[in-house]
Amino acid sequence: MMTVMLRRPLRHLLAGILLATAIAIVAGKAWLDLSGPYLEALPLYPTCAEAAAALADDRLLEALELAEAGGCTAVLAEAQARWTAPLATFERCVAGVWTGVGEDGAGIACAVASDLLVFGDVRDLTRQGVAWGRGEATDPLLVGLSTAGIVLTFAPHVGLGNALLKAARRAGSLTRGLADRVLALLRLGAWGALADLSTDAARVSTKLGVARGTRALAYADDAADLASVARFVERAPAPLLALRWGGKQALRLADDDALYRAALARGPEGLRLAAERGGRALLARQPLLITLGKAVVKHPDQLAHLLARWASWLLRWVTWPWTLLASGSLALLGVLVQPRRRPRRRRRSPPRAKTSPATRTAP
Repeated sequence: MMTVMLRRPLRHLLAGILLATAIAIVAGKAWLDLSGPYLEALPLYPTCAEAAAALADDRLLEALELAEAGGCTAVLAEAQARWTAPLATFERCVAGVWTGVGEDGAGIACAVASDLLVFGDVRDLTRQGVAWGRGEATDPLLVGLSTAGIVLTFAPHVGLGNALLKAARRAGSLTRGLADRVLALLRLGAWGALADLSTDAARVSTKLGVARGTRALAYADDAADLASVARFVERAPAPLLALRWGGKQALRLADDDALYRAALARGPEGLRLAAERGGRALLARQPLLITLGKAVVKHPDQLAHLLARWASWLLRWVTWPWTLLASGSLALLGVLVQPRRRPRRRRRSPPRAKTSPATRTAP
């Protein structure tokens, strides 16, 4: 009898745990879906596979970007070896110095180097003058930048940015808005403002190199954008890849390193989500998880991280049919474990005493 009485409370407890777990699974899944989406629910981007594919297609700059971002050692080594092949690099460099136009990084770099040595500015002015004499179309921006390059020869930090602007113009990656702004400053003779703009361009070139720097200028529509791009490339890892995947929206993530790295690891979709939701795109930063962590343990960050990992697994792999199936099974098991109520026994009334005829009184 004593054993039966002990089993009943335990069965009540187990049934309660099973039913509470079933409710918690459904509630947790509903909360995650309604409060999301989250970065943790997105799969990791196949960076190394994409880097290998780019290398196979001889897209060396793209392969370098992807391999550096994904830590793909083998692909990175091969891409760097092919990128710096001596003979091919020398030929492209000579072509860049002579024509001012480069088809790849080596040609563009040598074209920019010639601009820094004044030779490139004189070359471009000569070419533009010959074109004007023949009645052909000229580029007033290249004329102005070449003139400014000669004037600012003794300001290296400005000259590098000026040369990068010329290289981006020749490569077709200088936006119309930024080109109009530079041309307006040249016509006004606003050398101070032009020097500030060229300094920001030089920051981009110093961080990324010339070839990648010209591609980064494609995301700057004015001087303010150029300053933001320069700040972004100085702070963020793999900045050009992030700009290519996320566009100008990626510039918003420059001040949040953890959010940026989590978004970059999940490719274009991750960067888009992080730019739209900001810190709310990280499940580990949700106030509910942090509050639960503070209420339970002394190290709430660790508990919040564990809860976020469990929740991200639930988000990624557990769909609603599986959620309902699991919670329904637990609820059914809880009902089966719940002990049944014992039927109440009815008390029998005591039998009435029979009276003999002799004891009855006459009326």
